Amino acid sequence: MRFSVYVENKVGEESPYFVTEAAVLRALGEAARDADVTVFSQTDPDLEQLGRARYFIGSGFDPQRIRNYARSVRIVHCTSAGVEKYMPLDWLPDGAALTNSSGVHAEKGGVFGAMTVLMLCEEVPRHLGNQRDRRWDSRLSARISKKTVLIYGFGALGSAIAERLKPFGPRIIGVSRSGRPSEFADETHAASALHDLLPRVDCLVLSCPLTPETRGVIGATEIGLMKPGASVFNIARAGVLDNAALVDALNSGHLGGAALDVFEQEPLPESSPLWDVPNLLIFPHISCDDADGYIDRCLEIFAENVRRDSAGLKLVNEVSADAGY
Repeated sequence: MRFSVYVENKVGEESPYFVTEAAVLRALGEAARDADVTVFSQTDPDLEQLGRARYFIGSGFDPQRIRNYARSVRIVHCTSAGVEKYMPLDWLPDGAALTNSSGVHAEKGGVFGAMTVLMLCEEVPRHLGNQRDRRWDSRLSARISKKTVLIYGFGALGSAIAERLKPFGPRIIGVSRSGRPSEFADETHAASALHDLLPRVDCLVLSCPLTPETRGVIGATEIGLMKPGASVFNIARAGVLDNAALVDALNSGHLGGAALDVFEQEPLPESSPLWDVPNLLIFPHISCDDADGYIDRCLEIFAENVRRDSAGLKLVNEVSADAGY
């Protein structure tokens, strides 16, 4: 049975996030012979085609457009992991599911995350500041095997960071909703234990989804619980961390360093005070996405779900309205 795939691109063809017809057909494999794939710009849609589509692929899309026109759609596949902007899922047509691309970031994000934790534990932000100020400060740091790293959000990304850190010998604490054990953590806890754990932590990594439960989860109180000289890395979403509290802690010296890869406004404006905060590393939201093959990996998830949908099987990466991811 033939089926229609409607692709909506928010970006131009020069972007590594652009989804082509050829990429979709390649991912579908044998199922491609039954697929009619159409590709449109978000600013120039074909609403008739959208109305006939069984599957939709896009990111940064307007959920109300889906609600109003995509009446035959079975799966809306998002080529990103974060889906907080689509909550609640009351816009989904009856019987349709939203799936995301969670997991495709793990390989690059795991390495980038481990690199950043090592930089923070070796006080690289302080050394960079000293370099700019032409100041020789040979104060030593403790070795990584003496440090404790807490990873808040122990899904695919958090686990990947832990896996790559583990050979260096830090004590790794994984925190998740369930607190389920992991081979990559020395101990795991449910999110409710966070306040009890923070005083032990040398480096806190935020790698959780943004949900009502995680929004603002790290604020002045939580940072105050951390030991003097500890560090924070946010690779999750800007909303999980109170940046004003972070800045205060860096300015006062309570935190020894921090790194941010996510911001409320992106690109970060030139006028943002964050640029000048001492001991703060700023990354332009590049920690997890790969310049080579990112979209292909997203489409592998989509293609698997086309197969599962045809066979009446449970979908992978289906977003839960209750969990928020």
